Amino acid sequence: MAKEEKPLEYERRILDTKGLAQRIDLGYLGRPHWLRTWRRRLTWILPLVAAAGAAPFVAGIAGGRKAFSNGPVSRSHAIFEKDCTVCHAQAFSRVSDAACKKCHDGPIHKTNAAGEAGCAQCHAEHRGAFVLALVDDRNCTRCHADLAAHGKNVRLGATRVTGFRPDRHPEFYRGKEKDRRPLRLNHAVHMPAQPKTIRNMKLPLQCAACHVTDRTSPTGDLLPVTFEQHCRQCHERELEFDVYQVLGAQAAPAPHTKDPKAIHEFITETYSRLLAADPLVARRPLGRDLEPMPNADAWLAAAAAQSATFLFERKCKYCHEYEEARSGFPVVRKVSPIRGHHREDSPSGGEPWLEHARFSHRAHRAAACASCHQAAASSARTEDVLVPKMASCLPCHGSTGALQDRCAQCHLYHDKTKERPTSL
Repeated sequence: MAKEEKPLEYERRILDTKGLAQRIDLGYLGRPHWLRTWRRRLTWILPLVAAAGAAPFVAGIAGGRKAFSNGPVSRSHAIFEKDCTVCHAQAFSRVSDAACKKCHDGPIHKTNAAGEAGCAQCHAEHRGAFVLALVDDRNCTRCHADLAAHGKNVRLGATRVTGFRPDRHPEFYRGKEKDRRPLRLNHAVHMPAQPKTIRNMKLPLQCAACHVTDRTSPTGDLLPVTFEQHCRQCHERELEFDVYQVLGAQAAPAPHTKDPKAIHEFITETYSRLLAADPLVARRPLGRDLEPMPNADAWLAAAAAQSATFLFERKCKYCHEYEEARSGFPVVRKVSPIRGHHREDSPSGGEPWLEHARFSHRAHRAAACASCHQAAASSARTEDVLVPKMASCLPCHGSTGALQDRCAQCHLYHDKTKERPTSL
């Protein structure tokens, strides 16, 4: 029987310090190696290269200062892009409000604001060639989300504004204020639903027949509606005064002026020229009187007086309202140009209806007038204020995520009514 073989027993190596030391070649430190050699060299070479490369920029050679720019400046400041010291009085420091006010020493925010933010807090530069006035909405909503806490004596109906959406932004016009202009305007008569012709005038009229864009206005504001430019062509008949029709069909209408005395003199002179051309006209009875006037002077006085009464009491009142009569003549109440609030003390018209916002008709010229002013076709009263509803803006504004959704697109932080004139 063969002898049973047993496996050899494994003798575990003793891992003590002495045994490990015998396995290490202690001469490796003295042998050269390429990695150690280049590491020592690069430790000196790289700092020298960086210093040499930075030297032209520090010295301002060949426009090297651009290396310290934080990004391109806005379009309005492009002229200063190569001269950082215009805004940065101290190198590597924030721009102070004093540096901004050297050129923009304009009005502050509304006087009832709780505090005044720094210029750079809202207008952050070096973000690209954009319009610096278009600030982010967060700069506005941080206060307008709770105006009662960030303002003094806040009287606005909506004290929480967080965006341009329903329930987050108030309506433009809430119907509390009326148009008190002393003039009879009726959009519904000029814009009937069914086409018709009155006095050879074809209706409905188009909005552009009366509301014309001012081509010299950068925002495309509308020119004031005037009688001479927009009304005379259709309403010249309201200036006819020949109540007894003795002048014939070619009689010139009375002038459209605010001076009633000048109108009366025009009527008298018109009948005087008629008498000079045909003295026998004085023998014609006026109206239902069967007996002629005793002489030409009496006929002239009666014809002028009765025609003036007919004009002032029947024709002028078709559009105008009167004040108390002066020197025997009626006085038409002053009418400022049809633009914004009516103010008798303002010959150029009152303030815009949108007091807290700005609007550009030029930017909206591709849209039909009726798409925003939807209530115009049914308005039959002068007091109607035809400011559009916010709903007419929402299809294009408020949720597109583009620049036209920002608060600064329609609102200005700075109170332009307190703008100071430049010293240049």
